[in-house]
Amino acid sequence: MASISSSTPVPSSGSYGARGICQIVGYVCLFGFIIDMLILLLPPQLGSSEWRLGFVQQFADRSIILLFGSALILFGSLDKRRWLKQFSSLCLLAGVLFFLLCMLAVADSISLQRQAITTINAQETQLQTQIRDAQTNPRAVGENVTTEDLTRASQLLTQQADTLKQNAKTSVLKTAASSVGNLLVVGFGMAGIGRYGLSLRRR
Repeated sequence: MASISSSTPVPSSGSYGARGICQIVGYVCLFGFIIDMLILLLPPQLGSSEWRLGFVQQFADRSIILLFGSALILFGSLDKRRWLKQFSSLCLLAGVLFFLLCMLAVADSISLQRQAITTINAQETQLQTQIRDAQTNPRAVGENVTTEDLTRASQLLTQQADTLKQNAKTSVLKTAASSVGNLLVVGFGMAGIGRYGLSLRRR
């Protein structure tokens, strides 16, 4: 009897317990991510490229939690074939969504960069016009202001405008690069999880 009982395969409770824990942590990460995104989404301003880019940046910064939670849920669902297929398909769809968000982030970044440069150019033009008017009519600005002072002010204004435009380009570029990088990495990760899960389903 002892030999028979010892040779009978016994399911490992440890593996089921580990999968259960992974599912719990995975669902906590998933629902926590969803709640966080819903809070950031409100109030929506979909018509504003600045708001969209800010939301995508926050989404990208927190997306690693979604990837981690999805991997844990997938591991915990290895023995549930039907749910495994459904969840893997959702992960694959999420990966595609991340790639689409990359294109949106790039488009909004270009739009914001153009808006910032246009605003700076408009302000510079307005101030340069005031300086030229003062140069043609020195009495309007007072006797203590000379033509040389106005010329230096015009040159300084041009330098400051160029610096502001360069800073605007750099700032928007850094934000876009960071967001797109995170979105691409997590997008490939989610797509990889989805494909892996579907391959397990077909075995």
